[in-house]
Amino acid sequence: MAERTEQAGALIDFDGGDRVNFSCNPETILDSDSTDYALHSIPGMSGPKRQFTCGGTRSISFVLRLHYGMEDNVEAAIKKMRAWLYPEYENNKLKRGPHRILLSFGNNWLNEKWVMTNLDVLGRLFDADLKCIAAELSITMEEYVETSRGRAEVGN
Repeated sequence: MAERTEQAGALIDFDGGDRVNFSCNPETILDSDSTDYALHSIPGMSGPKRQFTCGGTRSISFVLRLHYGMEDNVEAAIKKMRAWLYPEYENNKLKRGPHRILLSFGNNWLNEKWVMTNLDVLGRLFDADLKCIAAELSITMEEYVETSRGRAEVGN
């Protein structure tokens, strides 16, 4: 497993190289995992039979607090992250889906790629020109799974 050398937290665009650094890690991080089953109704049984179909979606949700004095200004950081929700087009044809993201929160989630599925921006403070200089960003990401993994890979 790779070892991170980063001191500050960051969201890193795996496909494009952009990154958003932040000095304060989120206060809480919700890491949700699920499994999908097909339900089969069997006449005479009190409930349906379940048949494993595949692993479900793993998601991470957190709130980032951005403020003036960051490496990027707040509006530039928001624009970068908002762009990660959209695909790329060339000559009106889809070139690539939304970019995959790497998380840098200490040594958690190393080598895992994610796609941003939701970004809510709450502006907290504005300058005289109404440029946002402090904001809370509620972010949800879902894991981008490239290969299957079993119990041994997740810690059993």
